[in-house]
Amino acid sequence: MKKFKNAKRWLSLALAGATCFSLVSCGDKGGKDENKTIILENVTTAKNIILLIGDGMGPNQVTVGEIFKGEKLTMQKFPYATKVETRSANSVVTDSAAAATALATGVRTNNGVIGKNNALEDLTTIVDIAHGLGKRTGIIATEELTGATPMGFSGHAGARGQSLILMNSAAESSNVNLFASYLIDTTEEMPLKSNGYEKIKDVADISEATSEKIFGSYMIKAEAESMADGVASTAFDRVVVEALEYLSQDEDGFFLMAEGSHIDHGGHDNDIKYMIDELMAFDDAVQAVLEWAEGRDDTVVIVTADHETGDLQLYDGLNQETLMEAYNGNGYSEYFDWGSTGHSAADVWCFINGADVDFSQYSFETDELIKNTDVFEIMCDLFGVED
Repeated sequence: MKKFKNAKRWLSLALAGATCFSLVSCGDKGGKDENKTIILENVTTAKNIILLIGDGMGPNQVTVGEIFKGEKLTMQKFPYATKVETRSANSVVTDSAAAATALATGVRTNNGVIGKNNALEDLTTIVDIAHGLGKRTGIIATEELTGATPMGFSGHAGARGQSLILMNSAAESSNVNLFASYLIDTTEEMPLKSNGYEKIKDVADISEATSEKIFGSYMIKAEAESMADGVASTAFDRVVVEALEYLSQDEDGFFLMAEGSHIDHGGHDNDIKYMIDELMAFDDAVQAVLEWAEGRDDTVVIVTADHETGDLQLYDGLNQETLMEAYNGNGYSEYFDWGSTGHSAADVWCFINGADVDFSQYSFETDELIKNTDVFEIMCDLFGVED
């Protein structure tokens, strides 16, 4: 297993005025040399890490959510935050495959590649590391299980469209104890079943499962009672809480990655209502996680995004009233605009809440930010994986 920098060493470098803190050397061509990482002081090893990813959730999406709600989102109330540079190895604009790989492995790879470096060698993920530490692991997504983000934490393929290869690699590794996401058909279930995974049909039964390897195929949407193609859906926050109850049965702890996938879809569609509904459902899941973790001194919650989608631009005059007019009307407003239907190079937020973990918070009025690969390094430090 590769070695990782120790958080206390980052701190000493920071105090000495060093300008490069990521695992990648200062000569790395994949990002800005001046990027700095979050400083971890007096780090206590975390038993559990919960990583919540809002796909396509740029800073302006978060601001829109705050305006819509009329108060700060739950994630914005976290005590620590920084901005994250999202580029891939071969482009300033990343796709979800390269972004998920960076977050999951600490290595920037080319767009379209999942779980592999540019030489197409398999990379070690935070899921692999947690499994090696004896922890249970879980992956939840509100899109198909073969989507780029869930596969970025569990599968390996040279191209994101190689769904069967991704599913087989994820299932054969057996490093994930829980999968909860939508599966298109029984063909996608077969690799899981043939590798000993038990299917949990009812979401409510996840927390009671006794098998060490389970999966569920659910339509997870913003509204619990909605219907999609005749299939009843369930709320994202409910699935997350059920998963936490199951994963926390392991005395060694757990790692959970849960993605709100359809914030991204709202951006691609330039649909402000769709985006807001999915963002609110994602923040509900963040709130549910905090409520579950309340009173615990062994759990760190990290909320971030893989990239921004839609190049959302906000203008003076956007407030709750003018936003609601667009939300309830035709979706258009003179107070905001979509610059594209694709991804952008915008930096995204990373919010961190950790009981008994002392983070030193930067002043974010400067250009200081971390790389997406640093999120992986932070999680490794919290799990006590170091030189």
